[in-house]
Amino acid sequence: MKKIILSLFIMFLVTAAASSQVKVRFFVANPTITGGNVWSIQLRATVPTGQTWRVGSCNIRVNWTTSTNPAGVTILPDATVLEANSNIHNNANYGTMTTTSILGGATISLNIVRNPSSPCFTFGPGTYTIGRLRFNRLDSTACIRPVLRTTGSGPAVVYDSLTQLTYATGWDTLVNSPAGCIRLDYLTGIEEENNNLPTVYKLYNNYPNPFNPATTIKYDVPSNAFVKLTVYDILGKQVTQLVNKEMVAGRYEATWDASNYASGTYIYKFESGEFTDVKKMILIK
Repeated sequence: MKKIILSLFIMFLVTAAASSQVKVRFFVANPTITGGNVWSIQLRATVPTGQTWRVGSCNIRVNWTTSTNPAGVTILPDATVLEANSNIHNNANYGTMTTTSILGGATISLNIVRNPSSPCFTFGPGTYTIGRLRFNRLDSTACIRPVLRTTGSGPAVVYDSLTQLTYATGWDTLVNSPAGCIRLDYLTGIEEENNNLPTVYKLYNNYPNPFNPATTIKYDVPSNAFVKLTVYDILGKQVTQLVNKEMVAGRYEATWDASNYASGTYIYKFESGEFTDVKKMILIK
């Protein structure tokens, strides 16, 4: 009898622990400039290994500040969200995904509406684009700090089916990813060229080179495509993969922190569609 009670107690603890684990993490990524003065960034979600997120109605809210006063941007609300995830947007189970400006324009809210009588779409482990947040760019010399709104009046509301998840046990956020203040005259660190998107693929020489311990690799993507950026050692063995995802057209950069790697020559390879380019870099410690 004692063994049965102990087993039931252990099962209860395991179930309770599992129910309190984070089901989804939100972050921002892939800033882009379009039309000259529209700056936008993807809102993305990662479901950890062993978890699922049954997407209910949500208001995912992002605070923002800029380095200039008056502000360098204003929110550009969308009646239909750009790059909205088709599994949770404008289908039989969900209404049209929108963005709205709230709290006096200090917060942008991405809104997911599930039809009450419809089943939830379930995201398994992995990373997903939810949609793109857009802003009018007023001052190209400024930078912007987007941060998921988790406290105060009007925090983000996240549902797993009909259960509201509590920050930071049911959901949390990879705040500021990319980290820090994102320059509005750059696309993840790469200057615009006459406000135009690139017309061809291009892989740039990393800088600095030689480097210790980190270096930056710039690249251009002329159209929406799947992109890989991989680092190899001089023998051709893969060291790390810096990029491995679907990306929208734009100019980008990736940073490799080689603190844990030995001095020597490394190769970085850029692949997208039929385009491939390879360059060398030197780590000196």
